[in-house]
Amino acid sequence: MIERAEDLAGTPNGRADPLSAVLSIVRARGDRAAVLAPRRPQSLLFPAGAPCLHHVQSGQVDIRVGSGDPVTLRANELALLLHGDAHRVDLDGGGVAQSVDAFLDADMHVAEAGPSEPSIRAFWGSFSFDSDLAMRVLQPLPPVIVLSDLKEHPIDWLDLVCDLILQENEAGRPGAAVMVSRLLDLLLIQILRRWAQSADSLPGWLAAAKDDRIARAVAAIHRDPAQDWTNARLATLSGMSKSSFVERFRQVMGLQPGTYLRQWRLDRAAEALQHSNATIDAIAATVGYASQEAFSRAFQSRFGMSPSAWRVARAR
Repeated sequence: MIERAEDLAGTPNGRADPLSAVLSIVRARGDRAAVLAPRRPQSLLFPAGAPCLHHVQSGQVDIRVGSGDPVTLRANELALLLHGDAHRVDLDGGGVAQSVDAFLDADMHVAEAGPSEPSIRAFWGSFSFDSDLAMRVLQPLPPVIVLSDLKEHPIDWLDLVCDLILQENEAGRPGAAVMVSRLLDLLLIQILRRWAQSADSLPGWLAAAKDDRIARAVAAIHRDPAQDWTNARLATLSGMSKSSFVERFRQVMGLQPGTYLRQWRLDRAAEALQHSNATIDAIAATVGYASQEAFSRAFQSRFGMSPSAWRVARAR
């Protein structure tokens, strides 16, 4: 647990880039992982509430979320479903549908007798998040993020990490659950980073990572939210005039700089209330509020409850 409010001010290496700062709020935890390799066409139903990834190593997978068109993945392609939407996965064209839990419990992913190899092999891993703030931060992202160029531009260590996760699951050694959780978290970070580099358009906080000038301002806000970040100061950091900076920031981030600053301060405060033992006064000062009264009013306006009530509710 974080003991001091000031420990939330930056990323571990002392610098705050937009992606690292947001991922520090997300606090992903890997839950489950398995290889899906049925010997015959199969359809699996994944329940709502479990963000997950599907990485196809061979064959074809069709992912259906709601009534929309299916997303087709082939070998060396990957899909990330961060909102935890219920979905159906058709393996090798699909067949009789059953829940993923029933499929795994029946051990149908284990090779049946016979010399042939399954035509489909896909890695599946699920996540959960430590706070409701994580889901709000991730909400602007698409329901399905697809990486289809892994053969030409592989993610470092992707196959190795998937294999390590499966080995830990199968071996059942002490500490395996923690290993699997952290390895899945690493996968999530790698996938989001690659997507941020390759996507044509991105939501606000990720868009900043692709705009060098706005990224400087966002990184400064993330690194030290208690500073008196006026538009003029942020514009100077970005190497722009104040009017040009304000307009560019709004275009990239979808918010005025002052609005983003206030929201980030309160988001960081909410995280500190949930994950640290710091006093409310200390947290308020760390995110830039001169008085607990002003902080409480702003927090109540954003989250619908007082800081103390928020802390108690999250502790439960």
